[in-house]
This record gives sequence, C-alpha cells and structure tokens, in this order.
Amino acid sequence: MSSSRPLSLFIACLLFLPGLALGHDMTDIARERMASGGYLEVMWTGAEHMLSGYDHLLFLLGVMFFLTRFVDILKFVTAFTIGHTITLIFATYAGITANHYLIDAVIALTVAYKGFENINGFQRWLGTRAPSLLLMVFIFGLIHGFGLSARLQAVTLAEDPALLSKILLFNVGVEFGQIIALVIMAVAIRAWQQVSAWPKISYIANISLIVAGAVLLVVQLTGYAREQAEINAPVRFTVFTDQDQMMGQVTDGSGQGLGNASVQITNIASGTSNEVSTDADGWFSFAGTIDNSYQLQASNVQGDSGSTSVALGDPAPAHEHEAFHIPFYFIIAALLLLSTLLVRRFNPPHKPAV
Repeated sequence: MSSSRPLSLFIACLLFLPGLALGHDMTDIARERMASGGYLEVMWTGAEHMLSGYDHLLFLLGVMFFLTRFVDILKFVTAFTIGHTITLIFATYAGITANHYLIDAVIALTVAYKGFENINGFQRWLGTRAPSLLLMVFIFGLIHGFGLSARLQAVTLAEDPALLSKILLFNVGVEFGQIIALVIMAVAIRAWQQVSAWPKISYIANISLIVAGAVLLVVQLTGYAREQAEINAPVRFTVFTDQDQMMGQVTDGSGQGLGNASVQITNIASGTSNEVSTDADGWFSFAGTIDNSYQLQASNVQGDSGSTSVALGDPAPAHEHEAFHIPFYFIIAALLLLSTLLVRRFNPPHKPAV
C-alpha cells in the first residue's frame, strides 16, 4: 500500500493538535486548589499543569522521537526530570522568579532546538556536531522547571506555612502527569515507526517542532512587549468585575491614583457611553449589564490617555455548569492512541506465504 495515506493522516494530526493546546496558565480553580485544597488536589493540579503544558510536552515529544530502547528513554527522561525538579523546588521555595513571558520564550527555543537537532541540523547546516544530548536535556530540564516554578509562584503561596509540602506534592503531580504523557507518546511513536513513511513523517514532525517553537517564541515575546507597554503606559487601569458591576482604579505611570479623572465607559455591543469620575485616590465604580463587554478610557492632565476592555458576567469558568466537559489533553491522548489503530489499518502485519 502507498505510504501517502498514513503520511497524510499524520500531517492532519499535526495541523489539528496545536489548536487544542492553547491553555497553560494557572486557572482560578487551580489557584484555589493550591491555596486551600487538600494533598490530592495539589497533586492533581501539578499533573494537570504538566498535561496542559503544550511547550513541555512538545519538548518531551522531541526527546522521545528516536529513542527505541527502554534504558535510553529512562536515561533521558531521568535527566530532564532531575533538572526540572531542582529548579521547581528550589526556585519556588526561595522565591526566585522572572517574567513568565520571558521564561516561556526560552522554553519555546528549547522546542525549536530539539526539532533542529533531530533533523541533524548541526551537522547538515552548521558543519559541527551537536552538543551532548544528555547534558542539553538536563539543562533544558532546569529551564522548564523554572517555568513551572514561575507559574506556581503566581498562586502567591509565599506566606503559606505548608509551602514546602505543597511544592513537593505539586512536583509529584507533575511527574505523574509526565509519566502518563510519556507512555502515550511512546505507544504512538512506536506504532508510527512501523510504517514505511516513517522517515518522511519524522522529518515533517520535527520541522513542525521547529515551526511550533518559533511561533511560541513570537507569541511569548509579543505578550511580554504588550505587558511592558501596559506597565509603562502614562495612564493605567486596574479593574475588578462581578456579574454586572465593575470597580477599578486609574493610575499614572508611577502608580499614583488619578483623582477626579473622567472615565469614559462604552458598551462595545451597543455603542452607548457613560461617564463616571474617580475619587481622590483614582477609584471608580460602574453598574453595567451582565454578559456585556465595555471599553474604558481615561486621560491625565497632560492629555495622555489610556484604555482597557472589560467583560462582565459569571466569573466562574464557562464549562463549570456544562453537563459534559472534556479537557483538551484527554482529546489529544485519545487522538494519539486512536492513531495507532489507524496505523495498523494502513500498515497491516505481513502474512507468511503459504
């Protein structure tokens, strides 16, 4: 049978999966679990964070691509695990962190690096041997662990008396999630390695890793630039919302509240506008309509202006009241396992001649 059909199927999977992997921040539910949940809830938060960490999983996929022996898989996964465990525990407990956009940008580079190394890019285009893979996997593990730590510290556990135990339990959950992901990857990769189109599939997949790393790099750097622009803006908003109300503060570039400033609040859907004034410390409040979005704009005495958008509605996640909700990582796992059955159909075992 022609190898084009399994190759086309694999490409289709590559195109479909990234669209599912667009959520990696600490959700409000995860924050609540870490702050007041029990041991099992903290562990599950760590496992869920790893399973939803598309950048971590893409890197692990790159590491797993050409490993066939169990001892090799164990060696490289152990190096990665030791690396990210060191920085996750130490950095979180010591309170060492950095801007999460910049950390995730470096993690994106590790994804692109692994894809480049897998297609023999160092020898092919740079005329040199790649650095020791085991050493690089350990170093990249340190970087990925620092990224996990930055996300964990966003939960603000600094004053928690159970900080160390929660860090350790979170890490146990991360390892559990990693094992689940690795088992599924190993099964899927092993199945795809049996098709005659595997050389083409592996090349396309690793080019896709390079492209994915580059895209993630641009996304993270764009997020960092946007965040810095908001921080350095001459007029800034800090807004808290409820179902049909908002309360916020307007500040200048130094963080001082803009007292007696006019805030223009425009309903984005209807275009109707309202104007409210801040108090002496820059605070304001406004009662709007549930499930509506608003554009807020204010100016300082120098004429510099700032704006932001706010959505009113139920603060709970949209899926909380749905009858049936499947996290995207379950869908990805199901697709990968399903692909092994499709491979068997496209590449049936050879029957001995009679």
